[in-house]
Amino acid sequence: MLTVTLLWWIYLFKGVFINPALVEPFGLTLIEAAAYGLPVVATRNGGPVDIIKALNNGLLIDPHDHKAIADALLKLVADKNLWLECRKNGLKYIHRYSWPEHCRTYLSHVKHCRNRHPTTHLEIIPTPEEPMSDSLRDVEDISLKFSVDTDFKSHGEIDAANRQRKLIEALTHLGSPHGNSSISYSPGRRKELFIIATDCFAKDGLCTETLPLVTKNVMQAAVSSSGKVGFVLLTGLTLHETKEIFRNCHVGLETFDALVCNSGSEMYYPWRDSSADMDYEAHIGYKWPGENVRSMIMRLGRVGEEDGNGDDIAEYSDAFSSRCYSYSIKPGAKTRKIDELRQRLRMRGFRCSLVYTHATTRLNVVPLLASRGQALRYLSVRWGLDLSKMVVFVGEKGDTDYEGLLVGLHKTIVLRNSVEYGSEILLRSEESYKRDDVVPQDSPRIAFVEDHQFHNISAALKALQIM
Repeated sequence: MLTVTLLWWIYLFKGVFINPALVEPFGLTLIEAAAYGLPVVATRNGGPVDIIKALNNGLLIDPHDHKAIADALLKLVADKNLWLECRKNGLKYIHRYSWPEHCRTYLSHVKHCRNRHPTTHLEIIPTPEEPMSDSLRDVEDISLKFSVDTDFKSHGEIDAANRQRKLIEALTHLGSPHGNSSISYSPGRRKELFIIATDCFAKDGLCTETLPLVTKNVMQAAVSSSGKVGFVLLTGLTLHETKEIFRNCHVGLETFDALVCNSGSEMYYPWRDSSADMDYEAHIGYKWPGENVRSMIMRLGRVGEEDGNGDDIAEYSDAFSSRCYSYSIKPGAKTRKIDELRQRLRMRGFRCSLVYTHATTRLNVVPLLASRGQALRYLSVRWGLDLSKMVVFVGEKGDTDYEGLLVGLHKTIVLRNSVEYGSEILLRSEESYKRDDVVPQDSPRIAFVEDHQFHNISAALKALQIM
C-alpha cells in the first residue's frame, strides 16, 4: 500500500507510478495512484489490464522487456500532454472502483440474472393444514417394529382401524424422549412466529421480572389467533436461568415453540421435554475452535494486559457448554470491545462470535454460525416458515448482538422503556461505523411503542398489518 506522502512527492515532480510485477492478481496500488492523479505503467499480466482499460490512465508493458519498460516511462514523462491526459482520466474514472459503484454493478448483474432465470426464485410453500392422523392414513409399509398389542379379525387379518390407532400411538410415544404424548403439537403448522428477545437485566446483571411480563402481554395480544401463532424466546440466559425466571410467573415455558439460549448457541423444544436440537448443535459447530480459544479470551479480553487484574475476566462455569464459553466480567473492569477482541482473535486464526450480555457483566463466546438472528433463519428453514411471517420484540437496548435483530425480512417491534441496561457500549470503538450505518431509521418493518403494555403491543401489530 502506498503512503500519501510518497504519492504526493511523485505527483509534485510530475512523476509516474510503475508496477512491473511478473503477475499482479489485482493492482490496488494502481488504484491508489490513480486516486492522486498519477499516470501509471503496469504489467500486462493480471488485474492491471482491466484497471487500465477502465481508467485509461497509463500504459501496459511486458515485465520481461526492459526496453519496453524504459520506453513507456520516457513516453509519459516526456510527453506533457499525455501525462496530463492520463492524470485527468484517472481522476475522472476512479469512482468506478468505489464501494457504491461496486454495489451498483453487482446488483445490476443480480437483476440481470433474475430476469434471465425467473424460476430460480426461492419460495417456501406453506404446508396444507391437516391433522397428524390424516398424514399417516396412507402409510402401508413402515420398516419399524413396534411392540404393540394388535387385534385380529376372525379370519386372522389385522384390523385396519385398530392398526392405524396403534401405529399413531407408537409414533407419538417415540416422538417424546420420556414417552409423553405431543400429538396435538405441530410447530411447522404455525402461520406466524412471535419472537421475544427483550432480556431485561438489572445493573448487576440479574434478570428482572419484566421479561415474563413482556412475554405475558405479547401472548395476550395473540390470543385471538387460535393457535396459528407460535412463540420463540431468544435470550442470553442459560436454560436453567430461563426456567428460574419463569418459574413463579403465569407464563409456562411449555407455551413456547422453541427456546434459544446462551446467545444463540443452544436450542431447546419445550414441547419435547426441553430436549436440545442436536441438528442445530452440529450445524453451528462448523469451524468452532473449541478448547483452543478457551484460555485466550481471558488474556486478550483485558485492556492493558500488564496492568489488569487476573480476575477481571473469569470463566463462568454455570453457563459453560460445548458450544458456548461464558466468562464473568468483574464490575468496573476494563475489557476490550467486540470489534477489537474479534480482530485480535482473527489475527490468531480464531473465528467465532462474541456477545456481551447481562448488562456487560458476562461475555459469551459462541461459534461463528451461532447467533440469535441466525437461529431464526434456522427455524425458518426447518419449519418452512417465511421470515416475513416472524415478528421480533426487542427493547431500545440489548446485548451486543442486538443490532442483528433489527435488520432482515422479519418485522420488529421496539418496546421502549422495557430494557433499562444494555451492553451496546462494548460493541465497537468510537472510530468504527455507527448504528445508523447498519439499521435503517425509516424501515417499514420496524414499529416503536412507548412501553410493553398489552394495548400498545396490539396497536403496533395492527399498524404492521399482522393481526
